[in-house]
Amino acid sequence: MGRHHAHQFAATNVPAALQAARGCPDAWYRVQALASVAEHADPKLALSILEEAAREALACHDAYGTVAVISWPLSVAMARGFRDFVERELPRCLALAGQVTPAASQAYALETLWTACFAVDAHWAKPVWTRILALCHPTGAGVPPDCTSMSPSASRAKALTGPPGWSGQCPRARRVRGWSDGSALHKGQSIPPAHSPSTLFTAVL
Repeated sequence: MGRHHAHQFAATNVPAALQAARGCPDAWYRVQALASVAEHADPKLALSILEEAAREALACHDAYGTVAVISWPLSVAMARGFRDFVERELPRCLALAGQVTPAASQAYALETLWTACFAVDAHWAKPVWTRILALCHPTGAGVPPDCTSMSPSASRAKALTGPPGWSGQCPRARRVRGWSDGSALHKGQSIPPAHSPSTLFTAVL
């Protein structure tokens, strides 16, 4: 209810929205609510609210919650031009991502973060993509430039070594299912259909 009221009042009554956001009992929802208020507050107050949201993100039950939910305040900060905030909090978040377990949760948290960054500015998505390649490839060594993976429909897609969009193009990004049993992706190897899934990423232009 607090998050709902925060969203409801944010555009017209920032003090009431902020009170509602702070009343959310769970950190996951509290951070989201605070971010929605920061989206509409005047710049000085907005930055203060985002700082509060970043602190509250650390109160999540685990590293997964912290990494995933920080996407909300980071997205607002990027959109509002709070560069110093982003430059401080994004690296902290990416460092913490290494502690997220299991692998499927780690991949999903990073996907959430990448999506939030890319939706605002591809510049901020680049370090997230680099972290995804470092942590989410089954070998832990990133996806080689010549690696190919298979979509669930078995159509081949060349894996990119950087996030889509650097060339100014607007590719279709899609998620494919990987696995967390230690198997490595090799060139031409398809993804087995019945393993515990983690999230890997390919992009097709």
